[in-house]
Amino acid sequence: MTTADLYARHVMPTYARLPLTLVRGEGCRVWDDHGRGYLDFCSGIAVCSLGHCHPRVTDAIRDQAATLIHVSNLYHMPQQAELAAEINDHHVCLPGKVFFSNSGAEANDGLIKSARRFGHRRPQPDGTPRVETLTFDHSFHGRTLGSMAATAQAKIHEGFDPLLPGFRYLPFNDIAALEAGIRPETVAI
Repeated sequence: MTTADLYARHVMPTYARLPLTLVRGEGCRVWDDHGRGYLDFCSGIAVCSLGHCHPRVTDAIRDQAATLIHVSNLYHMPQQAELAAEINDHHVCLPGKVFFSNSGAEANDGLIKSARRFGHRRPQPDGTPRVETLTFDHSFHGRTLGSMAATAQAKIHEGFDPLLPGFRYLPFNDIAALEAGIRPETVAI
């Protein structure tokens, strides 16, 4: 039985997969189960920006896995605290606190939650919370329910109604529409 057969039999068909079984990678190249090499123009859908199996990344993962694999947020982690300090020390725009997440979708959900919390703590003059987030046509923010609601693509929304309310979609790269679109209830863009 091939890998594709196993997928067809046991994995939910949430993506239309290409007829390609990748078995290894190095740098910007990947190889299939027949030994053919390809350039990975997707960078593993943007999560392999340093390429596949970069020696420093591989060494760091191996060293950490040999030391401690996981620590929940109930405890302090030296590496996480040091990275937060490094980010804050070199971040020019918004010094403050760091939120660590395990994916872009989770990061976007964290931003949505943070913005809404801020909008409740700093409401409109009449006391109504500011909870509207503006996003842009053809955007993609992830596949959690919150990040899907922020995504301005009908095909992403299809079959998941009702979506999380509080999002309004504006034309991309249209400053006039953005300026006109900001309302008292807008808390984030």
